[in-house]
Amino acid sequence: MQPLWARVDANRTKLTVFVALFVLGSAALLALALVAVPGGLIGWALGWNGALDPAAHYWRSYALVVAAAMGVLLLTGSLIAAVQLSNAEDWVTNRFKGRTLQPGEAPGLEDVLSDIALAAGLAEPPRVLVLTESGDNAFAIGTARKRAVVGITEGMLEHFTVDELRAVVATLVARIVAGDIMFATALAALMGPIKAIRESRHGASDTASCALSGCASSPDPGCGGGGCVDLDSGDDAAGCLGGIAVVVFIAVVIALTYAAVVTAAWIVTLWGRALNRASYEKADAEGMLLLKDPAPMVSALRRAIRSSTLVADGDQSYDGIFYAQTSGTPKIERAETQRFERLCEVLGVEGMAARLGDETDPPGDA
Repeated sequence: MQPLWARVDANRTKLTVFVALFVLGSAALLALALVAVPGGLIGWALGWNGALDPAAHYWRSYALVVAAAMGVLLLTGSLIAAVQLSNAEDWVTNRFKGRTLQPGEAPGLEDVLSDIALAAGLAEPPRVLVLTESGDNAFAIGTARKRAVVGITEGMLEHFTVDELRAVVATLVARIVAGDIMFATALAALMGPIKAIRESRHGASDTASCALSGCASSPDPGCGGGGCVDLDSGDDAAGCLGGIAVVVFIAVVIALTYAAVVTAAWIVTLWGRALNRASYEKADAEGMLLLKDPAPMVSALRRAIRSSTLVADGDQSYDGIFYAQTSGTPKIERAETQRFERLCEVLGVEGMAARLGDETDPPGDA
C-alpha cells in the first residue's frame, strides 16, 4: 500500500494540475465559442460580400482580439476558481438540502464518528450534515482536514444499522485522512458555475425564439413583439432580414457557448472519474483497517448497492464525493458491484463467506 504521506502529496499535486488544466481548457473553449468562431464568421461574411480585402487589417486585429480574450478569460477563470476553492465546502453543501446534525439527534452516529476520527488521528471529528434525501448514501468533502464535512442522508440513517454506519464513516474518514476528498471536492465546486450555465439553456433558447418571432409577419403573441408589418415592402424586408441575421448570429454564439460548456463538463466528469477510479477500493481497504472488523464493511456496501443511492438529480460530476456513486446508470451499478466483489476478494475467506451468504439472502434483504 502506498505510504500515507506520499498519497497526500500525490493528491495535492493532482489537485494543482487539475485546477490549472481546468482553467486553461475552459478559457480556450470559451474563447473559441465567444470570440474566435464568431469573429471568423464575421470576417468570412465581409469577405464574401466584397466588403473586406483579404489582406486587410481585420485579420491581424482578429488575432489580437482572440489572444486578448484568451488572456481575460484565463484571468477571470483563475479568480473564479480561487473563489470557488476557498469556499468549496459551502459551495458543495449548498447544492444539497440538509441541516447541521444537532447534539443528541443521532447519538449512535456521533459516537461512531468520534471513535473513527480518534482512530484515524484527526484532531476533531468532521462537521456532520443530515441530507433530506431518501436515498442511502453519504459524502465527505473538504480541501483540508480541518474543514472536512461529512454528510449522511436521512435514508441511510433510517435503513443502516449502527455497525454499518460505522463502516461507512470509516471509509469516508479514510478518504479524508488520505486527501482523496481534495480532488473530488474541487471537481464538485468548480462544476458549479458550469452546471448553472448548462441549466440556463432553456431561457436562452426561449429568448432567441422570441427575438426571431419579433421579425416574423405573425409573431408569437407570448413574446410581446409586434413583428414586421409587411415583408413585401423593401424597407421592412431589409430591416427584418438584417434583424434576423443578427438574431441568428446571436443564436449561433449561444449554441457554441453552450456546446463549449457541455464539452467542458463531460471532459471534467470523465477525467475526474478516471482519476478516482481506484480511490473507492483504496478507501474501503483503509477504512477496514480503522474498523478492525470486515463484516460491517461487506454488509454496508452490500446494502448500498442493493438500494437506491440517488441524491438530488444524480449529477455524475458529484459522484466522487459520495460513499456510493449516485448516477444510477447501468455502468455505475456494474462498477459498484465490482467494488463489492473486490472487497470480498481482499477479505479472502471471510469475504467469500459473506458473498456466499449474500447469494442465499432473500432479494432486498441486507
